[in-house]
Amino acid sequence: MSGNDEKWRLFIAVPLSLEVKQKLEAWCREQKAFLPFKKWVHAGDYHITVQFLGDTSPKRLDELTASIERAAKGAIPFGLQAMGIGTFGRPSSPSVLWAGVRGEVTELESLHSKVTSENRSLGFEPEERRFSPHITLARKFREETQIDPQSLQALSADFGHWTADRLVIYRTHMHERPMYEVVGTAELG
Repeated sequence: MSGNDEKWRLFIAVPLSLEVKQKLEAWCREQKAFLPFKKWVHAGDYHITVQFLGDTSPKRLDELTASIERAAKGAIPFGLQAMGIGTFGRPSSPSVLWAGVRGEVTELESLHSKVTSENRSLGFEPEERRFSPHITLARKFREETQIDPQSLQALSADFGHWTADRLVIYRTHMHERPMYEVVGTAELG
């Protein structure tokens, strides 16, 4: 692939505090034997996705950084909490295991709207599905087993609070651990 054709897989996210990441990692380490997912997310990769951008020329990084800076300027830091466990996909054989997001979720939704609005002007269309903030912990449930959705409720935990004070642009490096690299940042406020 020539330098002109190079594409980076990018997305915009709210990062978590180190303390919350450590609590999530400890919980996942304890649950791996009981929740048979094929791929567990590296603790360094825990985040809340605000907008997935997909394969993008690295030449657009400056304009994307300016875009999230404009979105962040209109927001102030707000409190979030990682709490609860859930899944996406079929209840008996889910595709994603996630930790829930609570706290000042209205501010997070507003930030999401600002980011997607700014990026729409750059040609990045927001997803049609409703914004559902979460922290992905694992993917690809082993089909030969089943999970009891009610047993997940018993595993729910409070992983802690943190202040969301910035947006980041992550670049994905497939097949690496951790796989996300920060390539842009914008402070809120």
